[in-house]
Amino acid sequence: MSSGSDAAPGKDASGTPVPAQRRVSRLIDIAEAVGVHTSTVSRVLNGDPAQSVRPELYQQILAVARQQGYRPNALARALKGRRVGAFAFVIPLLRNPIWVRLQRGALQRAAEQGFVVMIMEEPEDDDTKSPESYRYLVDESRADGLLIATALRIKEHADGISVVPHVYVNRRGPRRGNNVVMDEAGAVQMFLDHVGALGHRHVALIDGPADVDTVHRRVTAARRICAASGLTLQVLTTAATEEGGWDATQRMLANRVRPTACAVGSLNQLFGVTAALRAASVPVPEAMSVVSFDEDECLAFLDVPVTSVAMPLAELGSAAVDALIARVDGRPTNDVLVRTPMTLVQRASVSSAPV
Repeated sequence: MSSGSDAAPGKDASGTPVPAQRRVSRLIDIAEAVGVHTSTVSRVLNGDPAQSVRPELYQQILAVARQQGYRPNALARALKGRRVGAFAFVIPLLRNPIWVRLQRGALQRAAEQGFVVMIMEEPEDDDTKSPESYRYLVDESRADGLLIATALRIKEHADGISVVPHVYVNRRGPRRGNNVVMDEAGAVQMFLDHVGALGHRHVALIDGPADVDTVHRRVTAARRICAASGLTLQVLTTAATEEGGWDATQRMLANRVRPTACAVGSLNQLFGVTAALRAASVPVPEAMSVVSFDEDECLAFLDVPVTSVAMPLAELGSAAVDALIARVDGRPTNDVLVRTPMTLVQRASVSSAPV
């Protein structure tokens, strides 16, 4: 019996044969191929626990569905399971290529679990918007839950989101149990251990705005570690842009005790930092060693290839999706700290402290 899933070949306007196109398989196509009612096929393919079908017929239905490339209707499945099958991922600055790695990890893991991810960029000047602003996406059944990477350490975010499934990605929200972050303290330790072993005693951290949680954790860790190690630390927080890196570097160079090694929080800032050092005739690494907390292949192709701490961004995105699915399912959840893999990518921008 024909499944009715293949269309006959035809010809285009010029008379050239056109290959047959396989149309979308339907429940009725599978039912006709197997010789059963469509309700039986529906119960089997939807995993109805009340269905009673002979094992051999059950396997035959599954085999025919695979052969015909059957895909369940997403809308019908969503209505039945009260799921949309989509997440919204709100991020702060798409032009930073580092976010691509994180997104890739999230998208791949979501696809494996049968979800799609909508990417929403929040303009830099709107970073203070409360996460409650995105609740409409869930209320209007556009998404099952939210991945939020724009949380700031400000009063307006104190209430957060409590009634819709959500996780904060690479940020900590106002409540415990909804946070998926990386080991920023471990990254700072890796930088300080590396330059400290090369004799650097005066170091700087150029990073983003102080009200960004990731920055807060790096700055807190740097101060604690430097105090315990006897290192002098200068912290310069600024906009996470090339201009911000440029301005912070000029302030750093004007300091009475000039650092000999600096770490930079973002790739965009790094380009401003290296440009400012070049304009001030401060050679890298002879007079200033530079380390980036963003790793990207482009760093190997700069005039002076830049050493970096490679963070587990893809793993972070994957872990965030797993955590959000747990919240959608109503399972007990905890904060997640993604520690590995984290490595120091050594290039030419770091050397021993100048004498």
